[in-house]
Amino acid sequence: MKYRNTFTALLLLALCHVACEREEELTPRTGPENVYGDYTLPQGDHDYDAYILEFFKKYNTLMLYKYEPRDIYWNVTNNAFIPVVYDSIGGVAVAGHVDTPADEAYIGDQINMIREKFLAHYPDPFLLEMLPKKIFLLRSFVERAKTGAETDKAPAAGVDYLLFQWGGEEIRSITPARVNEFKSKASEVFLRKLVSSGKLQRDPLFLSITDYTTPGSGNAARLANGFITPSAITESADWDAYVYAIVYTPRDTLVAPRGTLPITDFVNRRGLLTPEYDASGKIRAKYAAITTYFKESFGVDLQAIGNDRVP
Repeated sequence: MKYRNTFTALLLLALCHVACEREEELTPRTGPENVYGDYTLPQGDHDYDAYILEFFKKYNTLMLYKYEPRDIYWNVTNNAFIPVVYDSIGGVAVAGHVDTPADEAYIGDQINMIREKFLAHYPDPFLLEMLPKKIFLLRSFVERAKTGAETDKAPAAGVDYLLFQWGGEEIRSITPARVNEFKSKASEVFLRKLVSSGKLQRDPLFLSITDYTTPGSGNAARLANGFITPSAITESADWDAYVYAIVYTPRDTLVAPRGTLPITDFVNRRGLLTPEYDASGKIRAKYAAITTYFKESFGVDLQAIGNDRVP
């Protein structure tokens, strides 16, 4: 027993000596530390890289123009983004999404548009709490059908990221209509993602105005119940419909006389907040509830997003 105890003591002493020697060999990191996996900032030496680094320091959110495609597609069950698959001769075998990395010569212009048409609509406390871990800067992100036809799918929101397009020479000749579309869709996908992820709760007052258990039979009944999209009769779909209508439509249009537009035209939002269209007053009550909720709870002027239009 004596020899066994002596052997154990010597073994422990030897292990301690090795561990101590290893500790002495540790040296401090001289380069930048990786954050969120393999990404390191800055990713380049452009003027806009300084802004990206400051943005990360302020909001703890990475703007990335160098990335691995798997980071966009990694969780297809929840994300719904599936990469396009090709057959052996290069033809499209299964429809899916195609990401095209940004051209670094135009990322500065892209970031300026994101700042002016998206970030500027939200106060710092809201961004600090609500921004995701990553923002991917791409040239384009499209869904490609088997026929080869492509549909623009950006801006988009993934499990832990936002994704923006226009990182290419096209941004230098972008039309006002495309800028307006970008502005509205960026906020739409951002706000919808916040609700679906549980970061933002729907306003109880807004939800109390409409009877979701008995939505009504027919478009007229649903309109009287406060639905602005007759097929969107659940709490989640109705909330999304109002957010969509507000961030895409200037208030001047919402309160303008409806004119000859039929009551069954649910695409054109002109006159949405007028008594002639909203006879029950529920649409105006829900509009007031949701805009007040965002303004008082988060300092976000939801209608200002819809009003921000390039002529």
